[in-house]
Amino acid sequence: MFNLLIVDDNRTEREGVKFLVEQFEWELDITESDSGEAALAYLENHQIDILITDIKMKGLDGLQLAEKVRNETPNVKVIFMSAYGEFEYARKAIDLDAINYILKPVEIGEFMRVVSKVIQLCEEERQEREQAEKMKEAYGKGLRFEKQKTLYDLVYGKDRLLEAEQQIHHSVFGSDGHDLRMVMLDAGCRFFDRADFDMEAIAQEVFTGEVDIIHLNERQSLLFYAGSEQDTEAELQQIGNKLIECFKGMDGKNVCVIISGLLIRLKHISEEFAEMETIAANRFFLDGGTVIFTGNSQGGVRKKSDCCSEVLQEIWSHMQSAIHGKSSHDKGLILIEGVRTLASDSETYVKFVCTELLKLLIGSPTPQNANYFMMNIEKIYNTASLHELRQLMLSIIKSHTSESDSSTESLRKVIEDVVSLIEKDYSRDISLEHLAKKVYLSPAYLSRLFKKYTGQSITKYITSIRLEKAAQLLMETNKKITDIYQEAGYQNFAYFSALFKNHYGKTPSEYREDDERS
Repeated sequence: MFNLLIVDDNRTEREGVKFLVEQFEWELDITESDSGEAALAYLENHQIDILITDIKMKGLDGLQLAEKVRNETPNVKVIFMSAYGEFEYARKAIDLDAINYILKPVEIGEFMRVVSKVIQLCEEERQEREQAEKMKEAYGKGLRFEKQKTLYDLVYGKDRLLEAEQQIHHSVFGSDGHDLRMVMLDAGCRFFDRADFDMEAIAQEVFTGEVDIIHLNERQSLLFYAGSEQDTEAELQQIGNKLIECFKGMDGKNVCVIISGLLIRLKHISEEFAEMETIAANRFFLDGGTVIFTGNSQGGVRKKSDCCSEVLQEIWSHMQSAIHGKSSHDKGLILIEGVRTLASDSETYVKFVCTELLKLLIGSPTPQNANYFMMNIEKIYNTASLHELRQLMLSIIKSHTSESDSSTESLRKVIEDVVSLIEKDYSRDISLEHLAKKVYLSPAYLSRLFKKYTGQSITKYITSIRLEKAAQLLMETNKKITDIYQEAGYQNFAYFSALFKNHYGKTPSEYREDDERS
């Protein structure tokens, strides 16, 4: 909303202007003054955007008022209201640059045209000021970005940076004797590109020192902060819990928090990040709102083997009513004990145990039960969590005598379908969950398959496709950058710009300018 001051010593004229402004429903905050002197007194404590003034007034006339106002606040838009003869006098008396006028008697169409034009000019200048502030802020963060870009490259293990380790070590790790820790936040779904999301505000609430934020993708963010060898497990757990609580305050979002060990050398960044990616990809054993550490420390989280043993013991107790024979019983207990004692038990192994239990329940596959058996094997391996697996197995036990037909597609065909979906719908919301539903697989299962056959995660592949498409549009079209980021599938321009610069080392505008020069 802009502020309008109407100055005229004739009350009827002021009321007429005010009436027309209100009729057109412009978003203007209106103030009236009955003289030039009263207007100047008002302006000592108030700011205005638009001044509509009569020229001929007693005392301080409109010309003198406009000159004083423009000397103090050059951006104020001045509109003279005058008879033709008075306006010709004004034309000779002052520089009319950026001065508008409305002739009396006022013609409604002309009044609307002039005031609308002035409002538009005010809006354009407001946007320019906001853009200038953003540019100023971005310039102030320039040095910080260089550090973030270095960290981003180190996360993905770019060799050229490792060669310069000695030169940049202190600029990355600081001179205060502190090294770094990484914290990966995994939302499990598209979240971090939300327009109303402020990661810096959350970081300031949780950490006391400087925090660098790296945008990985819409599902994950990576934080770097100063750590030390004196950090205790309890202190790190507390940091994770604080982060979880902050996110719970936003639509009840449950994130998984993965905390790295101390990063003493540059090469440790990519090594720890690779382990973090592995943990994040294997969310099967993690409920939302979990804190977990890389390495051997479980950070207070129950061991996976304990969780698995309890679940499988419960499944086995329900199966006892459905199977007979000592050998089967012994075999089942051996399988369950294998999970309990296996220190490095994995999601795949747990599901393998469940397929063996399925064989004990319905027997080995035969021509008669093959479809039912394969359908349930597929369901077992598509479960996304230990809780989901428990529910599925209890359901199978309950209805194991029924049969249904099912067919499975080639794994490579599934991956080809997913790639086709991404390339076709990259501008839409194509989260892992969305793609999994399209190909009738669980997100965790699809994630493993995709990485196995392509060598990269789905979210990283989606990001690369979107950024490649954006780069292509920047080079091959004249579309506005503000249109391109939306066409590339992003909702937040600042987020897109930061991600693009991390990927290509240039902002979208710099990328286009370099291409045009070449």
